[in-house]
Amino acid sequence: MTRTFAVTLTIPDNEAFTALETLARLGVSVARVVRSDIWQFVVADETGDLTATISSIETIHNPNKHRLLERDSDRPAAGEVWIASRDEARVTLVGGRSIPGIRGVRRRTAWRLLDESGRDVAPADLERAVETFLCNPAFQVAIL
Repeated sequence: MTRTFAVTLTIPDNEAFTALETLARLGVSVARVVRSDIWQFVVADETGDLTATISSIETIHNPNKHRLLERDSDRPAAGEVWIASRDEARVTLVGGRSIPGIRGVRRRTAWRLLDESGRDVAPADLERAVETFLCNPAFQVAIL
């Protein structure tokens, strides 16, 4: 079983702002960009309170600037793309710590592009953003 968590900044996100500015210069119709770190944990058995465990790992979650949310799905939501390393190796340690009951950990970056009304941009605009800026196919893969 895989449990998926999103970690989003509650403070201004300079990477998302830079992506917004760059995409606008590239002609992609977007009004807001939201970036999250996606952490996927392959669970071997009951791990206790995994949310509390993740919250205690400072390299993943700082309560002063992050919001942690468990996702319902282990796939991107509509209007969202996840970017992963092409040669990603499965790891079992996070921040040098092992988590009991965890057989693997994957990390992705989620990008969600919104229009002026706060709705997801059209699929064609999201694909254009992926092809022109968000994903470097030489060493990354886009998960739509």
